[in-house]
Amino acid sequence: MNTDVPPSIAKHMDANSDAANSLSAQLDRKITIVNFDLHRLQDDLNDSISSAHFAAAMSKFLPDVQRLAHLPSGPRYAYELLIKIVGNLNSHGGLEANGAGGGGSMNGAEEIEEDRRARANFYDRMDGELLEVVKRRTAEGEDWAISKEVKRLEKTGAYLKNLGIEPYFPRSLDLMRQEADFRSQGTPPRYS
Repeated sequence: MNTDVPPSIAKHMDANSDAANSLSAQLDRKITIVNFDLHRLQDDLNDSISSAHFAAAMSKFLPDVQRLAHLPSGPRYAYELLIKIVGNLNSHGGLEANGAGGGGSMNGAEEIEEDRRARANFYDRMDGELLEVVKRRTAEGEDWAISKEVKRLEKTGAYLKNLGIEPYFPRSLDLMRQEADFRSQGTPPRYS
């Protein structure tokens, strides 16, 4: 449950019936604190932090989010945390001012392109993480408004596409659309 305990103790804590909820709350709090600290640092520097640095800070949470996804009812919480982590990168700034990135001491087209690549690499990694969570979440048979989530991701993807950043969760969205079709028509999904 607690993200700061040794794995041997965490294993026993994870056996608790409320483990997913507790771990999710702890991770959510820590992600919020780190995000706030990064924004405050960015404000203090009066400049953007590069996407690569921001992504590296947020990526530190992925092992615990993966652990959460393996707990009973954990995929639901893991899904929301992954969306939050990506949303933190989306909100950290630099997108509009420099075309899609810019940060730190970045000046010029080469640095902006480097920032775009860092952002795209992070989104690709997060797509893989989310894909696994979506598979687990649908396997649990949860009553999930998946069509609503597809629209949520598509809306953010359209915004980022206007800024020259794409694709946004392509594999996860494909699986989610298949699951939504299955739920609405009774057609079995074609999981890859």
